[in-house]
Amino acid sequence: MVTNLPAEAKTKWLRVMDAKTPEEKIKAIQDFLSSVPKHKGTENLVYWAKRRLSELREESEKQRKKSKGGGLSFFLEKEGAGQILLLGRQDLRNFVMKRLTNVKTEPRDYPVPGMMVYEDALIQLVNPPQIILDSRLIVSKLLGLARNADSLLFAVEDKEEFLKMKEFLENNNVILGKPKGKVVIERFRSSKEGLRIVLLGKFSGTSEEEVRKYLQDFGIKSAIVKVIGEVTLDDVEKSLFEAITFKPAVVASIKPFEAQDIRVVHIEDLDSLRRELFLSLDVIRVYTKEPMEEPTTDPMFMRRGSTVIDVAQKLHSALSENFKYARVWGKSARFPGQRVGEDHVLEDKDIVEIHVK
Repeated sequence: MVTNLPAEAKTKWLRVMDAKTPEEKIKAIQDFLSSVPKHKGTENLVYWAKRRLSELREESEKQRKKSKGGGLSFFLEKEGAGQILLLGRQDLRNFVMKRLTNVKTEPRDYPVPGMMVYEDALIQLVNPPQIILDSRLIVSKLLGLARNADSLLFAVEDKEEFLKMKEFLENNNVILGKPKGKVVIERFRSSKEGLRIVLLGKFSGTSEEEVRKYLQDFGIKSAIVKVIGEVTLDDVEKSLFEAITFKPAVVASIKPFEAQDIRVVHIEDLDSLRRELFLSLDVIRVYTKEPMEEPTTDPMFMRRGSTVIDVAQKLHSALSENFKYARVWGKSARFPGQRVGEDHVLEDKDIVEIHVK
């Protein structure tokens, strides 16, 4: 059910979304919480906001120590096509990490990153140190890593080990698998673009007009809103507050088993494991080209459902602001070099040539 927040709280949440640094977000969330009415309908939102506040304070402290040259960071910047966090037994995680990457170091006090190669894509794997589930500090750090990762890889012996980790994550609002639908909101600094809704799915129990009004009530007046799959007004709210995190997952098991909406492969089937990990990221590879030139060999990694204008924005703001049309070669084109508009949805390995005014 959509949370009924007063106008003041909605305005303050917009400031949370606009905040850039951990310190700015901490101040904005504290201000937001002061304006949220305390009743049953806001319990989950308040719980999530307080937990997010705790994570931000930890991140701020980490940055402070780092600037002074002390302390080790538990969080890692993403690299490559995406970041995948390893979970499960330490010995099995170490085994998978060593087989999929060139990293031989075993984690002790902080996570160890490594790069896995799949075709022309580099994917970052993160192997955390041994976790202790009854330690609040370690649990908080682990959950932060899980929410930050693009996908999760469970290295387990059997189904029982996997279900234990799955229950732990779900009890902390990290849900494995994909929701029926999701909403991606990309806001613009300028107000001239307006509020544009791109339907890559459908609305359920709501309408485009209702969604538009709901977002405008929050002060969101200039953005692209992508609707993927079957989406309710609750899903729109979740996209604003991030109260629940859905994470794709792959399981590498010594004894493979069936799991709903999750791919399970044998822990030694490395080729299948690489492929499933790439697919779990839900990204596409896009190659760009100049007129009369060959396309780039290094792909851009874009979220599935990305459009031509998303590519233009990622390349340079001037390209999106002066966009005229694009030509596309690949799966999404009806014929090679098809001329398309900014809302054209791309597919994996498409080649895009952008033309400006």
